[in-house]
Parts: sequence; structure tokens; C-alpha cells
Amino acid sequence: MGEGQALHKSTRVLAAAMLLAGTTLHAQPVEPTATSQVRILATGGTIAGKGNAAGTSYRSGAVSVDDLIAALPGVDKIARVTGEQIANVPSSDMDETIWRKLHARALEAFADPDVAGVVVTHGTDTLEETAFLLSLILPPTKPVVVVGAMRPSTAVSADGPQNMLDAIRVVTSPASSGRGVMVVLNDTIFDPRSVTKFDVNRVEAFTAPSRGPIGHVLGLAPRYFGPPQPQPEMLALGEAKLPRIAVVYAYAGQTEDEVRDIVRNADGVIVAGVGAGGVSSGARKALRALADKNIPMVTTPRQGHGDIRRSEPTPAAKSDDDDRVPTIGGRELTPAKARILLMLALQQRRTFAELQAIFDRAGTTN
Repeated sequence: MGEGQALHKSTRVLAAAMLLAGTTLHAQPVEPTATSQVRILATGGTIAGKGNAAGTSYRSGAVSVDDLIAALPGVDKIARVTGEQIANVPSSDMDETIWRKLHARALEAFADPDVAGVVVTHGTDTLEETAFLLSLILPPTKPVVVVGAMRPSTAVSADGPQNMLDAIRVVTSPASSGRGVMVVLNDTIFDPRSVTKFDVNRVEAFTAPSRGPIGHVLGLAPRYFGPPQPQPEMLALGEAKLPRIAVVYAYAGQTEDEVRDIVRNADGVIVAGVGAGGVSSGARKALRALADKNIPMVTTPRQGHGDIRRSEPTPAAKSDDDDRVPTIGGRELTPAKARILLMLALQQRRTFAELQAIFDRAGTTN
């Protein structure tokens, strides 16, 4: 047989084999090998909830991490999965103690060369806050996926097992390298800076109004819409208790005394302003008093959507609008995420300009 004939025959054999496998000559996603190891850090939430079959009445954090893993069909063909119960609470009870434990255990997993990545199971109500926090304090050396569910584990068509399988596929995929912390729910992959929960009932509860999702998990492996985004600069998590950050939610007719009650003894303030970050004249008086004490304030939109930029006013300015109050622009962060970033940033003394630079870097994916 001539060389050309042999090459032609081998090509036909390859094509036939691929046809039998249900594939084409185009590149297809490949199931990750089961030699990959994934560490599950469980914190509770609806994904670990137990209740009636309708999912309308249940108790969050009632199922252990071992039971969550046992309910994943075919997971052993994707990765070798180990789990640890960090907490078992509804995410409204997520606190600094749990965050610190998550941080420590994630770093331990990163140090294990056999671990491909980490999956954090979490209640959906504050999931975006924990994901954003972890993105700021963990190096992007291995992927981390924060995952939850809108239906408890005992509900008909519970979404938790599928979301967990998708999360495991994401952290074991080579395409996830350099992407750091992500959020995966309902077949969709989000960046923690832009994701937010916008619905309290539907399984498609999460969105990213400013940026959209960064990828999908619609098969055996994730599909990303673009290359990895630059990761935010890491901030250290010191040993001291994090600073107290108050959130002022602006509304029509808000009084000076109301704001003073909220911000009393705060180390920093997040202003969830109306429109492009505005507040009432009464609220403005209370915030000016804080500015005189050099208490850092960050302006965000209460609707959680939009890019807020601020600059320090000049001493010559005499206007009575809210730009007279020196505030840091929260950029594209929701009030809750801006609180997370300010807590971390204020672990050490920083100037107004330094704080604004931190929000400019971490508060947008530009």
C-alpha cells in the first residue's frame, strides 16, 4: 500500500471511529478525568435545605455535605470529591467567623497539588457577597466556584445537584485557569463583581445587569464567552476584627437624625443613593458631619446597577448639592459588595485617593 493510500485509509478509520462515538471532526468538550480532585466547602443554605416536595416550606442547612455529594449522579466520573462542613446556616446568618474559616480552608486546598479547585455551597441570599469577598482575598491560582440552589434538596426537580455538578465541571476544566472565583447557577457562569440575585423564587434568579454572564455549562465542560478578565488586586485578611461599615439606604424625605442613628460608631459608610447616588438634604447634613471627622464614605446606586464615579470636591465649591460631600465612587458595585470592599480596605489607614483607586480597580471589570 502506498503512503498516500495508507494516509487516506487512516483518515477514514479515524472519521468512522468518531462517527460511532457521536462526534465530528470539530473539537468537542471532553469530560474531565476522574483523577481530578475537588474540595467541597459547605456552608448550608437552600441547597442543603429539607422540607416538603413542593419546596414551599423547608429548613435551610439541614443536609450534610456528605449527603449532598452522595446525591450527585455520576460525580465519580468527573472528579474525586471530598467535602468539609464549614457551617450549616441560612446565608442571612453568614458572618465574619464563617468567612475566615472559608478563607483558611480554601488556602489549605490550594496548597494541595492534587486539588484542582474548590466548590463552596452557599445560600443564595448573600451568595454574591461571599463570592466577591473570596475574589478579593484568595489568589487566582486555582478556580473557586460558589454555588447555591433556589429549591431545597427534597423538592421535586431540585436544582442543587445539577448546579453542583456544573460547579465541579467548571473547577476541573482547563479553560477555568486564571479565572479565580466564579458563581455558577442555572447553567450559567458569572463574575462575582457583576453578579446579583434579582428574583426570590425562580431558578433563574441571578443576573449580571452591567456585564452579563461570562459563560455557560450546557454540556460536559464550560464554555466561556471570552478570555479571563484581569483579577482584582488581592487584599489581605488581617487577624483583627473587620471594621464596622454602615449602609445608608436613601429614600424620599430621609431626615438628618435617621442617618445619624444608622452611622453612629461606624468606621465607614456606604451610601445607597437614589438615581446616580443622591440623598435628601437632611441626609446630606449628617454625611457632611461624617466627612468632617474623616469617615470614609462610598456612593453606590440603591438599584444596584450603574457606574458611580466620584471625586473629592474642591474647598472653593459652595454648591449645596451632594457633590459637596466627599465620597468615593463605588463604581459598578452593589451597596452590599461595596461594604465588603470597604471593610477590607479599611483594615489599614488609607487616603481618599488610595481608597478611590481600590474601588476603581476592584469595582469594575473594565
